[in-house]
Amino acid sequence: MGFFTLILLTSSCFLGKAAGKQQVQAEPSLVKAAVGDDVLLNCIFTVDEPTVDLSRLSILWFHRGRQLAEFDDVVTTSREGVSLSREELENGNASLLISRVGTGNSGNYGCYITYTPEVRIREVTLQVADPEEDLEDSFSSPCLSRSDILSKLGQIEEAVKQLEAKLQELVTSKSATRCSSEVASPSAPEPSR
Repeated sequence: MGFFTLILLTSSCFLGKAAGKQQVQAEPSLVKAAVGDDVLLNCIFTVDEPTVDLSRLSILWFHRGRQLAEFDDVVTTSREGVSLSREELENGNASLLISRVGTGNSGNYGCYITYTPEVRIREVTLQVADPEEDLEDSFSSPCLSRSDILSKLGQIEEAVKQLEAKLQELVTSKSATRCSSEVASPSAPEPSR
């Protein structure tokens, strides 16, 4: 389990307990591609209900601490060439399509699924190989300096804060909706005898 996943799973423990069953799958967790390929990063989820209630669903995709795509009643993306299908979400498919990948697309991707009140996280790693690069360079592993590590931790912390704020917003709005519907339809007073 990656450090990023561990931090987010730990933070989600403070956000509430699960009321129903939800499962998330993202097979395979390592995706390999060549520069210029279109890549589908799988993130499949199931809920313990006959159909997915999109009003309870929120999806976030992150890469390197930055949000790439979001679903919260509508699909929004922050980068050209990235897409998430609303129609597929209804079928439990939150997979992310990235068109014409480059080496800058390599790295860990986080798929965050909130099905109120549950949160599930799945990490997928994308490796993009450039056939132009020397074979020896593609197998070398970079060493991270202390400042690189601290920078990455800062990105992780920011992603966790964004996720917590989004979840709090969802929980608050869903609770307010439930409370206002209860106030709007109070039970009729009992007749006096």
